[in-house]
Amino acid sequence: MFVVGDIEIERGERVALLGRSGSGKTTLIRAAICLRDSPKPFLDGRDFCADPDYSKVSAVMQEPSWQVLAETSEEELSLISRYHDGNISLARELMGPYFSTPFMKLSDGYKRRFVLSSVLVGGPEYLLLDEPFSNLDSEGVKLVSEALPHTYLMAEHRVPELRSMVDRVYVISSGVREVNKDKLWDEDFLRSHGLRGFKIWRERRRLGETILRADIKGISVEVRRGEVLCLVGSNGSGKTTAIKQLSKRGVRAVFQNPDLQFFLKTVGEEVNSSEALSLFNLVHLKDRSPYTLSYGEKMRVLMASAIASGSKVVAFDEPSTGMDGDSLISFVRALELLSEDGRGIVIATHDRDVVEVCDSVVKLG
Repeated sequence: MFVVGDIEIERGERVALLGRSGSGKTTLIRAAICLRDSPKPFLDGRDFCADPDYSKVSAVMQEPSWQVLAETSEEELSLISRYHDGNISLARELMGPYFSTPFMKLSDGYKRRFVLSSVLVGGPEYLLLDEPFSNLDSEGVKLVSEALPHTYLMAEHRVPELRSMVDRVYVISSGVREVNKDKLWDEDFLRSHGLRGFKIWRERRRLGETILRADIKGISVEVRRGEVLCLVGSNGSGKTTAIKQLSKRGVRAVFQNPDLQFFLKTVGEEVNSSEALSLFNLVHLKDRSPYTLSYGEKMRVLMASAIASGSKVVAFDEPSTGMDGDSLISFVRALELLSEDGRGIVIATHDRDVVEVCDSVVKLG
């Protein structure tokens, strides 16, 4: 058995860890692999951090670049194979045609596959996962789900993907407590705990004239006043590249690596709008450095800043990464306000919840 704080994982159990952004899910996983002093993790009754064995307990963290040692997945696995045997064919399947592609040239979805394959190939007895499905397309989610071992703890906002995958559920809300798995279908419970998985609805308005024309991957795209246009496609199809192209045309864009997009000392200075701070539930964080926030909170700061910018077209690259239920509601409300203000919105996404609120969808790849 592996124990960290109030969470217990028996061998062969698949366990979900849910909670709002900033509730402490990442902190708990970091403590479980000895990157924090408390709570102390115990493996079969022994203090795991007294003599940690990461072949028994391993983790896939939220930011892929933190766990990369080599330039390509092929080179990474060659390095790993010097210390223990691994299932290289599993990594080849997860990486597909990008097995030998340099990490920095991969899409964000394949960067996540890179790290997942590196950890999975070692076959740990207990696997801890922090938002493993972020930025993955449907094929990637399926491949990763099938490749996971029989014993894991998964922190994830995308509740619908978890429903058939886990045996037990813990929720962080004024402490950690176990809840009945049936709660994953209870929309009132999900909403009240800031979790995803409930139906999303957006008020739609009549669209205005075209305010942006662009050629995206050979496809002519028009964005009208008040329109929410979604770019969809498999990992590596060019969605992020498309957003980069739009940013060169004066579109205010929010990308997937938040730490590279902060320039000021506090959240309040970054957003520079009390209305946007309130909309994204950031008022209590306005005096904090954005670098000290959780991933989901960082993304909310960037979205609030983009909305407050006044740009006539705003673009978001996978905005629901790290987004909890509360943030999803705020984001949809922000889309409504932008639409009402006559601005255009472009969203690159794999998230079905986000696609549901789009006026039009363009498939790339």
